[in-house]
Amino acid sequence: MPRGYCCSETDLVANRLQGSLKLKDMADRTFISLDQDILVAEAAKTLYEQEGCSVIVTRNDCNAGRRIPIGIVTERDIIFWVVAQNRGPFKVTLKDIMSSPIVAIHSEKSPKEALSVLKHKKINRLPVVDGDGHLVGILTTQTIVQKLPVDRIAEA
Repeated sequence: MPRGYCCSETDLVANRLQGSLKLKDMADRTFISLDQDILVAEAAKTLYEQEGCSVIVTRNDCNAGRRIPIGIVTERDIIFWVVAQNRGPFKVTLKDIMSSPIVAIHSEKSPKEALSVLKHKKINRLPVVDGDGHLVGILTTQTIVQKLPVDRIAEA
């Protein structure tokens, strides 16, 4: 399963000192990504094993030769759209319950812009993509607040 990686603390400190903290430096690079045709039961098991709370849903793009993020499924989606409605998790796929189209933000944007998107779209998780549309990480309001220096929180 594709997973991200963590950036170094040195990079974070250097960017904080320069005052140019970008989303690529703040995004959580450890995320779960699964194909749209995976059963909800398998996704739930993966969330449990990885101690995650959301899955980026992808599909294969033969033209680009890579996986494209097309949606997101959260623990809440599984509870509301499968369990509470008594739909079988061994019958329902991620594409059946995902939130789509996916709302994402470019990795060079500022924390202020990310907070604005989270607020106005009323979402809790914001995928971060690079210039080629590759997923580089996930942001939450909590992630942004934890990684911003205290003196910069008021600016965001």
